[in-house]
Formats: sequence, structure tokens, C-alpha cells
Amino acid sequence: MSEDPVTLAARYVFPVEGDPVEDALLTIHDGLVASIEPRVGRDADFDYGNAAITPGFVNAHTHLELSHLDGGSPDQPEDQVDWLKRVISQRMKRSPEEPRKVIARNMLDSLAAGTTTLADVTTAGMSWGVVAGAPIRAVVFSEIIGLKRMRGVETDHEAWEWVSSVREAVESGATAARPGISPHAPYSTAGWLYHKAAAGRVPLTTHLAEMPEELELLSKRTGRLREFLGDLGAWDDSWEPIGEKPADYIRKGELRKADWLIAHANYWAEEDLWQLRPEAGTEGSRVAVAYCPRTHARFGHAPHPYRLMLERGAVVCLGTDSLASADTLSVLDEARFLRGRDESLGGALLLAMSTLFGAWALRSERATGSLRPGKSADLAVISLPDRSEADPHDLIFRSDLPVLSAYFQGLCVHGPGISG
Repeated sequence: MSEDPVTLAARYVFPVEGDPVEDALLTIHDGLVASIEPRVGRDADFDYGNAAITPGFVNAHTHLELSHLDGGSPDQPEDQVDWLKRVISQRMKRSPEEPRKVIARNMLDSLAAGTTTLADVTTAGMSWGVVAGAPIRAVVFSEIIGLKRMRGVETDHEAWEWVSSVREAVESGATAARPGISPHAPYSTAGWLYHKAAAGRVPLTTHLAEMPEELELLSKRTGRLREFLGDLGAWDDSWEPIGEKPADYIRKGELRKADWLIAHANYWAEEDLWQLRPEAGTEGSRVAVAYCPRTHARFGHAPHPYRLMLERGAVVCLGTDSLASADTLSVLDEARFLRGRDESLGGALLLAMSTLFGAWALRSERATGSLRPGKSADLAVISLPDRSEADPHDLIFRSDLPVLSAYFQGLCVHGPGISG
């Protein structure tokens, strides 16, 4: 039996695919957006007052299993290779049950931040149980890693075995999560693993063009990353890269036929920007960049080329990376940080990067990422300051006020609201 429609009122509703609607009434029916229109004095089932209703945020790159990292200085940029050493050291010290507790806590924090869709990179599908059971849309990427063949075989087997184990739950519709595969990075993952992943017909993500040391390793097989891998016992003297450029890892040969969500792309070469255009793929494949502004700043990287990427037609969405490199798992915090660094970035574009672009990258744009009739009522409700702005988006991004509530498929999953 069809549920009765319910209505939410707010100072603004931001559909993303359309102009903001002031003093608005959003109607939800059967978990879907039914309409968005001016309120004109009508009563609402729930009135949020001076607040904004936006699509739920899409966290296009995160690691839920990682927690805050001990050490380091918040006052100066951190060397990323040294940071990698500290991440590995801290992971080796944790107890077997600790990561699952961290995942559960970070999932709750993600919902509280208004995230309704996320892309999580995890070890051997570890986060699946929490994510698949949560009121959230997601792709869980099981990480494969290893330059040495035996290590690669081990992580590859674990990942694909896990993909098979969750297929029934996905096909039955028991969860809004889907499985994917993540070859970790060119400096840590052999080329044959990239090719095998690309042939598997699942969503893919990988860290690419993340740091200058990666570019040196690909082009010269030298540098601090090689020393780092050697110290770990992970270096393989017989290793040959797929190519000398990060772009080769998603665009060379058969790799072009897969969907790729690129994490970071901090040092993507200008001459390879064309490789990021959606039409540069074949057989309907997609490619997008998940930019993590606060993580980028933490390591003092050169200015990110997101502006050039957008100008050349690439899809750039936002991710939080992990608590090991960012203070929170809030996409809104990422967007506000980016706006503070780039005042010329339009609010409408920034909101799309935080929502619809990420949904597109995860092939979820027909269901979520914007508010229009027929799409899932995945919403974030954000408190607004008591002022006016020429561009109403500035009320969201030039503020530090919190997310009040989050809705998934029409039901409130965090904060005050209509929970069924």
C-alpha cells in the first residue's frame, strides 16, 4: 500500500538541477521526491525553519576503517611518505576488532554529516557488514595491493572471493550497497592486477597522481617511494610500470573499457587532461576524479588542477579521504574548506561537486545526487545563518553551521525529522 505523502518546509531547497527555491515545500511520497514548490502559506508535516534542504552529500573517496593518526603537527604540511610510514605503523599495532569498531563509529559520523552516498576503500571487504546494513547508498571497494606476485595473488583472491560472497545480497535488493575493486596505487600494485580488475566488470577506484614521488617512480624507478617499499620488503626488482604516466593506469589498452574513479589526481599532467573527459572512454565507460581538498592541503601539495579539469569537461567530485588525513568525514566541511581557498568557485558548481557529480561517478545519478520528482528523497538539512546573500549558496558554504538532519529514501536517519 502506498504511503501518504509527507512535506518538509525550509527557508531554501536546493535541487542542484535547478535554481534554489525560497520558502519552499518539499513533498516526499513512497520514499521519492514528489514535488518542490513555494510554500505560499501551507502547513508542513515538519518545518525546519531557517535551514536549507539539499541532496544528501556524496563522499566519493573515503577509508572508514582508518582513525585519527597519532603524531604529526597540525601547524605545518606533512611529508606524505613519512605519513604513509606512520599509517602502516599504527595499523600494525591495532587489535583485530578495532577496525570494525572504527568503521561503525565513522559510519554514524558520516550519516550525521549528511552523507547519503559514499565510496569506501577497505581491506578485503571489511567494511561491508556495516555499510551494507546502514541506511546509505554505497560502493565498497575491496583493496588489492602488491608489487610482488605472491602478495598480489593473496589480496586479489581475497577481494574477488568477497565480491562473490556479497553478490546474492546485492542482486536480491537487500542492500543499497554494491561491491567494487580498488587497485591501491601504481607504486604499490602490479600492472597485472590493474588489468585483471578492469576485466571484472565491477566499479573501480585507484589512487593516481597523488604525489611527486609517484611520478618519479613511474618515470625513473627511483626515489623515496622505492626506498620506502624496499624498507617494507615490498619492492620487486622485476617490476615494470604499465606506463610512465599515471593516465596509463586507467587509459592504456583494455583499461579504457572500465569505469574508473580516480582518488586525488593532484599531479595530473595538463597534456593528459583530455583523458579525463567522459567521452574519452569506450563502450560507455566513465572516469571521474575524487578531489580531497583538506588532505591535499595537509601534505602541502602544489595547487590542484581541478579548475583546469572542470574547464576541459572532466567530472570532479569531492571526498574526505580518511580521519588519518582530515579532521572529519564531512563533505560539507570539504566544500567549505575549498570555498575558503577559492572564493571564485561558484556555489552552484560547488554543491554539484558535493552531490550530483559524485553520484554520476558511482552510476547512481538516476536515483540520487539531485532533488527532482521521481528521484530518491536522499536529503541533507543544514542550519542557515540569520542573514541574506545575493547567492543563496553562500548561506551554506560561507558558514560553519551544522547539518541538522539527514534523510535516506524519505526517512530521517539522523537528527529531528520524519522517520516513518
